[in-house]
Amino acid sequence: MLKPGLLERAMQGSYRFCSKRDCSIVYFEDKGSQQFTVDDLRIRVGLKIKGDPIPVCYCFGFDEKHIRDEIEQTGNTSVSEKVSRLIREGLCACDDRNPSGMCCLGEVNKAANRLRATSQSR
Repeated sequence: MLKPGLLERAMQGSYRFCSKRDCSIVYFEDKGSQQFTVDDLRIRVGLKIKGDPIPVCYCFGFDEKHIRDEIEQTGNTSVSEKVSRLIREGLCACDDRNPSGMCCLGEVNKAANRLRATSQSR
């Protein structure tokens, strides 16, 4: 997911994903000082950005706007169910597509709950 000019820098060391929302660091070296920020990646990292499009599912292309629009139109969202069904069908590729390397469904559910609450408080 790193920009091409940075790939060689990442070949050495072991890296972890930084899940802190208010931190621009995406990957940091386990035992060293090397780090990569949001500006070093080819994709947008949903946990690290505030403006649309905010990706929540990297495998199937859902972002917060998909969820928000559906909630505004129907009062609820089916994105979590769609993602769950596609995962059961074996189409998930989170290991390769999600910057965190973890399943997107947790972030989809968090976003859906947050956006539902925001919609209800209006």
